[in-house]
Amino acid sequence: MNPMELLQLKSAWDTFKANHPKLISFAKTVSKENFLDEGSLIELTVTNSSGEAKTANIRVKREDMEFLRRIQEMFENSGSR
Repeated sequence: MNPMELLQLKSAWDTFKANHPKLISFAKTVSKENFLDEGSLIELTVTNSSGEAKTANIRVKREDMEFLRRIQEMFENSGSR
């Protein structure tokens, strides 16, 4: 990824954080409490403007923990701006 793409991504991330503070707050709370562990179920449901919903979930495996730890750090280090 080139530096310009990183700058654009950072700008988009800052906008996303400002637009969706509840999601950021939730993610920070889950990571601070060390709530997420091996065997946890992560579920995501998307409902479109027509009311149709799609749901997917994953059961966290030991191999997932390093990746999820890095995601948690990203949320912990993202200040509200």
